[in-house]
Amino acid sequence: MAACACIVAGCSKHSADEGVKNLLSMPSPGLVVPSGGVVAYVDIDKIVAAHPLHGKLQALQDQITALNAGVLTGPPVTTAAQRAAQAALQRDLQNAEQQFAQEISRKRGYYEQQESAALARIQSQAISGGGTSGGAVVSGMQQEYGNQVKQMQAQGASALSAYRSTLFKQDTDHLHQVQRVISQDVAAKLRAREAQQSANETRYQISLATQNQEQRLNLKTRLENINLTPQERSQSASQLQDLDTREQYLINQLKATDRANLKAYEKQLNRDAAARFDAERARTEKETSDKLLARQKQMEDQMRGQVAALGGQFQQQLSAANKSLSADPKLQSRMEQIHTQMQSRYVADANQALAAYKQTRQALVAKYSAIAHLQFEDNQAVAAQIDQLAGARRDLYNRVVEQVQAQVREVARQQGVAVVFDSVAGVGTAIDLTAAVIQRIGGATTGSPAPVASGGNG
Repeated sequence: MAACACIVAGCSKHSADEGVKNLLSMPSPGLVVPSGGVVAYVDIDKIVAAHPLHGKLQALQDQITALNAGVLTGPPVTTAAQRAAQAALQRDLQNAEQQFAQEISRKRGYYEQQESAALARIQSQAISGGGTSGGAVVSGMQQEYGNQVKQMQAQGASALSAYRSTLFKQDTDHLHQVQRVISQDVAAKLRAREAQQSANETRYQISLATQNQEQRLNLKTRLENINLTPQERSQSASQLQDLDTREQYLINQLKATDRANLKAYEKQLNRDAAARFDAERARTEKETSDKLLARQKQMEDQMRGQVAALGGQFQQQLSAANKSLSADPKLQSRMEQIHTQMQSRYVADANQALAAYKQTRQALVAKYSAIAHLQFEDNQAVAAQIDQLAGARRDLYNRVVEQVQAQVREVARQQGVAVVFDSVAGVGTAIDLTAAVIQRIGGATTGSPAPVASGGNG
């Protein structure tokens, strides 16, 4: 839309320049003025600015400028919801545009097919003189041509299908192998982590036993003393049991932590494995898609050449029959009539589709404007409005130019001026007719001013 704004502004300036340049059919500064001829000049910009319609010109330009500025800046999108609505609007507008283009293409193809069929029927009737022999000849030729084309298409489709099946089988085998390798890698890493945890648990168990070895030995030695009282023996036995229980608790706690860590590690490995497999599958599918597109294009190019050669032969067969048709004015009139009818129907359908397309865009803008609590603008609709305003301004400017041109000629005639320039650079002594022209077109509020000598510096 920025480019559109620049184009509109450029067109406006270009139109103004062209209007001034061609306003008076002015000669070049090097033109030799006849002896005694009066030379004058006018300030075109000042005259146009003083014209009664200049306000309307400026109002139209202000509207164009405002629309361009609105397109360039857009509504103030500040929240995440508004940005999401704006992105969704752009996406849906692009989808609507694509669907509209497809619909127009479909309609054009349909009416071209209808026109081609109608013209073929007329040609067949003309060849046969209104009977059936000519139609039968053409029909037979067309049928043979169609059969040969269908045979080539069937062979091409079969070859492409076989190539596609081969690629898909290769992809399936490759992805199965990738899946096996990734699964083996995950299992190996899990076994390594589990072995590492088991070794750590054993070392920890040994370290606990080593730490408590002296205390355990002392308690067992004391229990072997036959002189212990029952209370002392019970107390030592309880301490030995507490020591064993504490060691077992610490070992079980470490094992529980290791099991939780191992489970989390397994989940991470599975996520990484799934990501690796998905990436490889996407890469494989992309390569396969590229290969299929390349093969399809190769086959289409090859078939296009074959069909063109076959079509050339078919056209040569029809050329003799068509020579007589091209010289028949009645037949040409009927064919032109059919073309006009089909074209009119296509234009009517296309206009209906265009109207529906515009309504869809308006509905989308209204929908997402309500969601975002902002007034979004459809750049396409704004561009159309800018074009309409630019056209109206161009037409109005042309009216102003025509009026100024007529008034300059009239003032020059009344003043006895031979040549009028839009610039006095290099002219020498010249009089300024600008104020007189302004007064004549109704832009001045004072009396008629006398011409002013420029002194060649205007």
